[in-house]
Amino acid sequence: MMDGDALESKWLGVLRRMSVGALAVSVSLPMGFISASKILLLLTGIAVFSGCNPRPLGWRVKRLPVNTWVYLGLLAILASSLWTQASDALMWKSVSRHSTLLLIPLIYFMVKTKDEAYWALRCYALGQLCVLASSWALFAGIHIPWQTADIGNSGNNFATFSSYLDQSIMASLFAAILWHQQAFVAIGWQRYCVSPACLAALGCTFFLLPGRTGQLVGLAMISLWTLSLIPSRLRIAALCAPIVLTMGFLVFSNPVHDRFEASWAEARAYMHGDASPTSIGFRLEAWRSALVSIREHPLTGTGAGSWGHQYDSIQKAAGRPNENPTDGNPHQEFLLWGVELGLGGIAILLGILASIFQLSLRMETASRRATQSALLATVIACLFNCALYDALIGDYLCVTLALCLAAGLKPCDEHRTYA
Repeated sequence: MMDGDALESKWLGVLRRMSVGALAVSVSLPMGFISASKILLLLTGIAVFSGCNPRPLGWRVKRLPVNTWVYLGLLAILASSLWTQASDALMWKSVSRHSTLLLIPLIYFMVKTKDEAYWALRCYALGQLCVLASSWALFAGIHIPWQTADIGNSGNNFATFSSYLDQSIMASLFAAILWHQQAFVAIGWQRYCVSPACLAALGCTFFLLPGRTGQLVGLAMISLWTLSLIPSRLRIAALCAPIVLTMGFLVFSNPVHDRFEASWAEARAYMHGDASPTSIGFRLEAWRSALVSIREHPLTGTGAGSWGHQYDSIQKAAGRPNENPTDGNPHQEFLLWGVELGLGGIAILLGILASIFQLSLRMETASRRATQSALLATVIACLFNCALYDALIGDYLCVTLALCLAAGLKPCDEHRTYA
């Protein structure tokens, strides 16, 4: 009978690496590619787990703290289906969206060494470079037949596959990952392309795409990089870097300036009682409604998929029935978990993020900075959107976090030390 190591070396190892690489590329592509790659990864993972003996799998099955938090969160989401106020369709939709978090332990399970993680990061970079090249080609007036972004929204004129909001977050985070991991992701002459690629990504965020969250992520990535370069004795003065960067982009970047002005006007209108359906107005009203729901159900929440029912009920109670009906989400990940699972849900989400930060402290400098950049980008995206819950951007963030964890924690090939 063939043992686990022989089976891995003959065919399963190649399939395992290819499935991770396929998903790393696909998170930059349309949703159909992501779904197909996720299915391939899942089937390969089942084959790896069932086709090898437990002993050879020791390097993969060791559980990380973040895995425990992810499993706990999904178990809580499933348990909340017992008391949810949502329909079965909305409940299963919520469970499916939250299950994107399983990509973190699954990808970490499927990556054996640092070299495999770096190879997957190169696949990830290749996909992002294709997206960036397409966006800049659109800016240059070149027709791109593979553009699938909804250009009915003027903000998507230079977006390639996803919306301007998703792509601006992706581009900002990609610039940070590429810069911090350039010694391992870029080989030979490719290292001369790192700086232009990072500038192209940040230029796309600040000058082509009007995504406010992406611009905040971009500012955070630049600020974190700046802080890493400044001596510790000057760190207090360096805290002014985000303010200086913000002022600079407000002056020199029309998209940043215009979106800031629009946000301020919409927020001011909402505070003065204007109920018109503006982007910021709806977001503030959704946050208020979510807080009301959490206050009314602090221990158990109202169950998976119940946000739309809660929002409509709170709107009706406030005398604004059907003002902005929704079955979506409150545009804030922490509040969504609070509505569905109560305060315990917020604690679980914080546990997931905190455990990733704790793991990053065990890494070498480059991997630590890349992982913390991915974590900071995720936190910012979750503060202004349901980033982990939303399709595509949720896949992107989970895959990026998983690859950063694998690159920072997996053993090197030559040592064969088990992580």
